[in-house]
Amino acid sequence: MPKILLIRENLKGGTDNYCKVLHRLLGHDNDCQVLPVTDIPHVKSALYHYKYEEQVLRPYIEQADIVHVNGYTAQGTIDAMRLAHRLGKKIVYTGHWHPFSCLRHPALGKLFFNMKMKRAIMRYADVVTTINNEDTRFFSSFFPNVVQIPHPLNEQCRTDEPSEASIGQRDPQMILFVGRIDDPVKGFEQIYALPEGHYHIHCVGKGVLPAERSDITHHVNIPTEELTALYQKASLLVVPSKYEAFCFVALEALSQGVPVVMSERVRIADYLTGTAGWAVYRYGDTKDFIAKVEQTLGQTVSIDRIRHIFDPQAIAGKYKQIYLEVRGEK
Repeated sequence: MPKILLIRENLKGGTDNYCKVLHRLLGHDNDCQVLPVTDIPHVKSALYHYKYEEQVLRPYIEQADIVHVNGYTAQGTIDAMRLAHRLGKKIVYTGHWHPFSCLRHPALGKLFFNMKMKRAIMRYADVVTTINNEDTRFFSSFFPNVVQIPHPLNEQCRTDEPSEASIGQRDPQMILFVGRIDDPVKGFEQIYALPEGHYHIHCVGKGVLPAERSDITHHVNIPTEELTALYQKASLLVVPSKYEAFCFVALEALSQGVPVVMSERVRIADYLTGTAGWAVYRYGDTKDFIAKVEQTLGQTVSIDRIRHIFDPQAIAGKYKQIYLEVRGEK
């Protein structure tokens, strides 16, 4: 039974969540085993973001048959792939790619990727997995073996199918925002375009509100049960991000019957065609944002369809097939 090591930067966020979901799904599988997600010590670098020392990284890689490297525009990603290749391990690479224009240092990120990352992927990776249409097109332009798989629904966030009674208990004017308030990529400032006093706005995430408003309630470090209660009461989730390669938050909301308004740069939309309960607006367009909020507030969500598209067991099976194929076992 092949053992799979997941390597990613030691930070909370979408990539960390992705790795932990894979471990929950395949950590005790009969055919392949995803090892527990570990924070591997790394060295911070102003130029390369972070890197690994070989003597530190080697013991982690040696315990695995397949190394699944997650990362983008960082020296540590290259370090992991290079050492895994030298040790004869099969390599799956997932970039969690963002367009260069959406990086904090666009020119530097593009230069680093084209000079170093691209060559490492072409030389060391056995397969590249992607999570949206845009990064599939990007990696397919220079790598032949690309497989697109959506993120699975986090089973820990699932609730029973909402009943008519629970839907009737929703606050018809309640809007929810979940994310880091002080992260400029999340677009929280767009919330302040909504007319004050018209909605009941609840924001869940670290950071300081840029300005006090009577209609905004801020929640920090709340338990999962409290967040679930907010989802069950909300009539809309807003995701005004500059860019999201996927968006776990939108998936959590939709799976619990909460409609979503997101910018057109939130790429979970690639999978939502034919489902009800969501809308996109033009990023930065305040009038379009306000209009879509009013139109989508309280809409019915295609919950069954959402849960089918992002079914954890079906998606786990796709990753399992990739792991076994790179090992030549299927």
